[in-house]
This record gives sequence, structure tokens and C-alpha cells, in this order.
Amino acid sequence: MVVPREVYHASRRQGLRVIRPRQSTHGRAWVYATADPVLAACFLGNRGGDFTCAVGRDPDTGKPFICERFAGAFELRYRGVRGSIYVLPGERFRAGETGWEEELVCSEPVVPRWEIQVNDAAEYLRRLEREGKLLVVRYPRKIAGIPEDDEDLVRRAVVWYRRFGPLVLKELGKYHPHLVPRVREAIRMGAYREDESHL
Repeated sequence: MVVPREVYHASRRQGLRVIRPRQSTHGRAWVYATADPVLAACFLGNRGGDFTCAVGRDPDTGKPFICERFAGAFELRYRGVRGSIYVLPGERFRAGETGWEEELVCSEPVVPRWEIQVNDAAEYLRRLEREGKLLVVRYPRKIAGIPEDDEDLVRRAVVWYRRFGPLVLKELGKYHPHLVPRVREAIRMGAYREDESHL
């Protein structure tokens, strides 16, 4: 992927003059961005991360999507959330460093070119949906190959458990307590070791 001249970074903090690298689930300190401002907007809210809403790009329409992983997850994650989308220079960002092709990273602090302030992320995202720029998929519907049995969440929790420890199971249990026994069994069986460098 060729990195464009401008990339987009969402944050719950407004008025930032510098975006600094932060430690992530990939185990590296990076500034994250994407080439698509609509996709960046999906990260204005981060409560529960992948355990509340899946974010991606629909292969059928090419549009970014937010897919609820349980009823009410969209509102839980985005309603009343203030934040900003920062427009950043793309020169120092690299593609292909994570398991998701949409993700661009930079290991150095970045000075934003400008800021788009958002007072309520849910309202902002619903407007993008009305404009036909974003798909919001409500539970129990699924999109883009997300499995009906939520095995993708089991896989992610297993990998993160090995990387970050038992707090991952506590976080999963807040939103998907029924999946915790499956995760414990998968850990016991040594499952998903081949995915540890990609999630």
C-alpha cells in the first residue's frame, strides 16, 4: 500500500498539539493512523475495543463498517463520547507492520496538520451512515465473514491472554461471559499459537 500525503488518527483527547506513540496490543509503541477518515472515525470510541464492536471494511461494498458484537454495543462504545480526528502528514507512516492492511504506523511523535472536533461520536457516525459512507451493522447481524459463533473473539482473547495476562479474561467477561469457558479451554489446549504475531 502506498501511504498517502495525509492520514487520519482518532483520539478521545481534543486539542493535541503532538500525537505521541503509545504501547498497543501489538507490543510496540506507535502512532496509529489510516488512509480513510471514515474508518478513523470508527476509533473515536474505544470502550471494550474488539469485544464491543468490530471495525473493518466490507469486501462487498468497499465501505468501512462497525459491527455490534452484542445488542447496544454501538451506544455503549460511542454515545456521548467527545474526541477529534487529526489529519497527519503521511510521510513517516508505514504500512504492513500489523496484521491489518488498513493500519498505518509511525514510531515517532507526529504534529497534526489540523483537527476535526467531534462532540458526540455516535451522532457523528450515524451521520456518516446516513450519508452512505459507513455501514453500522446491528446485533445479531454479521458482516465480512465474522463468524456466527464468535470464534474470532475467542481467538483474540486467547492470543491477548498469553501476551497480557488474566485481565484479558476479566475484560472479555464484562461483555461476553458465555465465551470465557471457551477461551479457558482454548488456552488449556494451546490453541491459536500461530496467530500470536498478528493480533
